[in-house]
Amino acid sequence: MSPSELIRNFVNLYNHPFTAELAAEMTAQEISLVLPILEQLHSDQTIKLISPEDGIYVRNNRYNPVVGYNKKGDWRFDQVAASALLDLIDQGQFKSIRAIANAFGRSRQWVFVYMEAMASIGIISMSGNTYKLRSRANLQDLGMSVESGILSRMRNTQSELQKRIVEERKEKRRQIRNQKKAEQETREMEFQQEKAKKEAFIQAWNDYLKSGWISDHDFQAYLRSRNNNQ
Repeated sequence: MSPSELIRNFVNLYNHPFTAELAAEMTAQEISLVLPILEQLHSDQTIKLISPEDGIYVRNNRYNPVVGYNKKGDWRFDQVAASALLDLIDQGQFKSIRAIANAFGRSRQWVFVYMEAMASIGIISMSGNTYKLRSRANLQDLGMSVESGILSRMRNTQSELQKRIVEERKEKRRQIRNQKKAEQETREMEFQQEKAKKEAFIQAWNDYLKSGWISDHDFQAYLRSRNNNQ
C-alpha cells in the first residue's frame, strides 16, 4: 500500500483531531512524505486545518457538532482533567494550543478537543490573543454541545478586533499629527504676521526720520498723515 493510501485510510478511520506528526507515527511514514499528502487532502477538502498555528487537522464531517452528554463522537470528557486544564489556563498567558499542551503534558489533539468543548459552553474565551478562563459554572455540561470550529472563530474575532484597535490607534495618531501640523502652521502664520508688522513699523520709522517731519510733528501724526494720503 502506498504512503498516500496509508494516510487516506488513517484519515478515514480516525475521528479525532490529529497532527502531521501523529499521522506519520500511526502509519509508520516519514513526516516528509506525510506533509504533502495532507496538503493534498486539505486542498481537496477531505480534511480541514482547524488550528493553523498548531497544525491540527480533522476529517470533514467527522461528527455531528451536537453530541451526547459528556461525549464528542466517541470522546469522553474527564471533568477532573478539564478542571486541571482550566487551572493552567487561568494561571498562564497562553496564546496557542501548542504552548498549553507543552505546559500541561498532554497532546495537542487532547488539549484542542477539551478546549473546543469548553469554549462551546462559554467556559473559556480569548482576550487579545490569549486564552482566558471565563467561568467554571457550566463545567458539568462539558461535551453536551460541541461547536465545531469555535476556537478558530474566536481567534479570528480577536484578530479582527485587534486590527480595528490598531487602525483606530493609527487614525488617532494621524489626527494628532494633523492637529499638531495645523497648530504649527497657525503659529508660523502668526509669527510671520507679527514679523511683517515689526518690519513695517521699522520702515515707517525710518521714513519718518528721513521725511523732515521729526522737527515739527511726532511719529503718530506722521503715521496718520501718511495713512490719509494712501
